Amino acid sequence: MTKNLLLGISIILHSLSSFGQSTTIGLQKYEAGTYEGYTLFTPSLNNSVFLVNNCGEKINEWLFTEQPGATCYLLENGNLLRAGKDNIEIRDWNNNVVWSYPTTANGILQHHDIEPLPNGNILCIVADSYTLSEIENEGRNPAITAADFKLDKIIELQPIGTNSANIVWEWKFIDHFIQDFDNTKSNYGTVGDHSELIDLNFDNGFDNDWTHVNGIDYNSSLDQILFSARHLSEIYIIDHSTTTIEAAGHSGGNANKGGDILWRWGNPQVYRQGTSSNQKLFWQHDPKWVEQGYLDEGKITIFNNGGDGSFTFSSVHLIEPEIISNQYTLTNNTFNPQNFDWSWNGSFFGNTMFENKKSGCHSLPNGNVIICETTLGRISEIDKSGTHLWSYRNPSGTAPLYQGQTSGLNNSLFRGEKYPANYIGFNSLTLTPNGIIEDTNSISDACIASLSSAEFDFFNDFIILTPSSSTELVFNKNIICDEIYIFDSTGKLIKKINSFNGDQLPINLTKGFYFIQFIIENETETRKIIVQ
Repeated sequence: MTKNLLLGISIILHSLSSFGQSTTIGLQKYEAGTYEGYTLFTPSLNNSVFLVNNCGEKINEWLFTEQPGATCYLLENGNLLRAGKDNIEIRDWNNNVVWSYPTTANGILQHHDIEPLPNGNILCIVADSYTLSEIENEGRNPAITAADFKLDKIIELQPIGTNSANIVWEWKFIDHFIQDFDNTKSNYGTVGDHSELIDLNFDNGFDNDWTHVNGIDYNSSLDQILFSARHLSEIYIIDHSTTTIEAAGHSGGNANKGGDILWRWGNPQVYRQGTSSNQKLFWQHDPKWVEQGYLDEGKITIFNNGGDGSFTFSSVHLIEPEIISNQYTLTNNTFNPQNFDWSWNGSFFGNTMFENKKSGCHSLPNGNVIICETTLGRISEIDKSGTHLWSYRNPSGTAPLYQGQTSGLNNSLFRGEKYPANYIGFNSLTLTPNGIIEDTNSISDACIASLSSAEFDFFNDFIILTPSSSTELVFNKNIICDEIYIFDSTGKLIKKINSFNGDQLPINLTKGFYFIQFIIENETETRKIIVQ
């Protein structure tokens, strides 16, 4: 690819921003620097799930029989996992039901988020309610408690067959409280001495929906779970390596702390450390570990709804916990870090970003950040400098939406997830664009034309010459790549090469098959290699 061609592509893509406010739905902005990938979203008010490319073209649509409970995920085998109002389902690429489990009918009041695990199981956030008498028996002050007191628990579902499941693991808030209100109870103690426990009588202004867990994530390397309790303005990490019995106690598991809190962050007042000036999170959503192999791997992204506590703007952040000898560290009795690693609170199209509820964010491999604004139904991408690169607004709501609408869109989204073009779940799929979802879109038209005119044909005659038994790949021509990734058959990143220039690439891999992906600007090429 020539330097002049790349310059031409850059100019064309930058020109798309001049249309940035001429569309009300669909693609609203596409700048050079937008990360190559596909965005998955489920409208809040109808039964569809969509996957679109960077130009806003529909790649696939799944149609369910009920509205979403909240969220969905594209699995590594190409199937779609979706939480509905009363069911959790897995559909294949062609919308065929692979597995469907009626959660509500089985007494599982799943809400907000779910999380697929590498073993095929699914973590679910579930409502866990108690009567006033039951929660008083745990040491809760009845003066700040409603007749029905709602907590949360986390369960792990193991899909069975096509329509059944087993609960194979469980963790509950109720098992990890401390309180200094009632000295006759077994959990009575000095709250400030126990950062691993939750103060049952912390007065957050909610006398019923007290925890309101709204997001969950899993780290396979640590075998730990991350989740957000909105009404406590804290995020937590717990040990998943425990048994259910251990998760209800204070010992066992890799950390030998049972189900107690390993790390918490956002509002140290909840464990009697610091003051309101130390609070960093305000009704936050969607905590996620940054994936291995990404620029910010190991850090945590979070959408901070209340900004600095003024609730006049929202912000997104990166947080980097500190781990020494497998323990999360503290400074002055509060968990590290003492501040955010990176923050952004800016505007899109001249309007300050502010979402009072829901919404989310996550990192991409190059450090760019995807942001979903729930009430606007908009998904945007920024780089680490805060430059606004891409925006797409859900064009699907309770009724067909049309370009030019400025009110009554009813197109909210709980979340939007962008998957890199080299995501393993795409390897066996044909990602053919099927037009845009909305009636018309001048920015999509310009985007499609610009990418087409760029004539991305560099890899058309590209061949890997090396026999499969070699430890070195030899190409038929010299290539200059921004990045090269090598993944094993499970999708695990084995090797990453930055700024490659040459016609030979050492690999030194064990026997098996691998996927090698070459990235040049916005072009991604995936090849399969077999090492014998």
